[in-house]
Amino acid sequence: MTWRVLLLCLAAGCAAPRSRARAPRAALPSPVQLVKLQPSTGPGVVVKLVFRSGSIDDPPGREGLTALAARLMAEGGTANVTAERLQELLYPLAAEIDVHSEKEVTVFEGRAHHDHLDRFLPILLDVVLRPRLDAKDLERLRGDAISDLEKRLRVADDEALGKEALEALLFEGHPYGHPVVGTSSGLRAITMEDVRVHIGRVFGQRRLTIGIGGAYPPELPEHLLRMLATLPEGDVLSREPPAPAENKTRVLLIEQENIATALSLGFAYDLRRGQPGFFPLALAVSALGEHRQFHGRLFVELRAKRGLNYGDYAYAEHFAQEGWTRFPRTGTPRRRQHMSLWIRPVEHANRLFALRAALFELDRFAKEGLSAEELDRTREFLLGYTRLFEQTDSRRLGYALDDLFYGTPPHLEALRASLPAIGLESVQAAIRQHVDPRRARIVIVTKDAAALRDALQKGDPSPIKYPTPKAQDVIERDRAIAAFPLGFAPDEIRLVRSEELFR
Repeated sequence: MTWRVLLLCLAAGCAAPRSRARAPRAALPSPVQLVKLQPSTGPGVVVKLVFRSGSIDDPPGREGLTALAARLMAEGGTANVTAERLQELLYPLAAEIDVHSEKEVTVFEGRAHHDHLDRFLPILLDVVLRPRLDAKDLERLRGDAISDLEKRLRVADDEALGKEALEALLFEGHPYGHPVVGTSSGLRAITMEDVRVHIGRVFGQRRLTIGIGGAYPPELPEHLLRMLATLPEGDVLSREPPAPAENKTRVLLIEQENIATALSLGFAYDLRRGQPGFFPLALAVSALGEHRQFHGRLFVELRAKRGLNYGDYAYAEHFAQEGWTRFPRTGTPRRRQHMSLWIRPVEHANRLFALRAALFELDRFAKEGLSAEELDRTREFLLGYTRLFEQTDSRRLGYALDDLFYGTPPHLEALRASLPAIGLESVQAAIRQHVDPRRARIVIVTKDAAALRDALQKGDPSPIKYPTPKAQDVIERDRAIAAFPLGFAPDEIRLVRSEELFR
């Protein structure tokens, strides 16, 4: 049986429907959007089913419902096969079905060799159209999510904890204000009925975009549109999240028995892709600290000259790393953004100096902007480096789908086209408009946080001692850093234990 026959059979509902069965609505135009790349010559096919649904859709008291429901669909089997059998079917095909949820989108991604489409596509579509929704799988995946939150994030991953806590601080009381994975009480409160209702509400046609890339046959887009017409319509897209209100807390100290201190700094702002000033600021922030690159000002000043830590980076928008690569993951778009600085863990003895050094550089960045040499070097770097962001069909398709979310021309092409025309004045203007160190919020994951709280309130200088001699210019700059004013009032500092977060 050919894959076309199988797809038509699936579209006609040959498989026994379960939980999501619905007759096609041929009389009505489908609201589903379609993004397709030009077919490539490689052997693989990638299909992304992107729902404009994320943790902002979690009901109060059910935080984590969207991500848990998506995982149950992708990993819990279908109406016809169990979760175990699902993996047995995918393994000999060397095919994969992944899902990841974010604040505003959830992406189901299927990848397979084009020779295996006849067996793979019905499985992928059954995952979305006819999920099994077994109670045992719900408990298993709920347990995984709770473990990820309570044992990995709170205890074993200082850097991730700091970044997640920074977002919670920046967006406190906001739809972005809880982790995508959920909260302890929210996850434990979720029932199977919650899952069923939520799937019908947020994983419907009104929120779906189909993305296709790789060596796909020309008939595939039409077939996918036809088959996914059996989805329920679901709810309309949620309204744009409001601007977050700034809370009084400027420093969040997280007590944890760790061996080093992790620092995260940032502030929310009204700037995102497609808006004036984004490309000039993105260039400037790259010069301040590109992820896992060595040219950034933060990296040079804190690591290269002073050996304080592993790495120091800055980001003009939310950043999630693509696996073990150094590249930003696609499928993480947001209508509200924030700028952030990551100061990778430093020795406890140097934590106050490192914080001052990061604030000193951020303040200098805001007041002085870039030098002409920094601008030229970063421009040339980005013209080449961003080519690496689009090496695979999956990543190219991901960017195309993100472009649709933002309503922009192709992002990487537009960035590279704009770089030659970006001058110092446009960069400095973007920095002046959008970068305000006084609005920065700080999260510090550290041991003996009470002592650090006392030091922050006193504001006494914090000189640093090096095991080896440093250059004279470094020593002179250190004097200014060690005395950099902090000015935190007692009620602007909050101290919590890590196990108290995200309850």
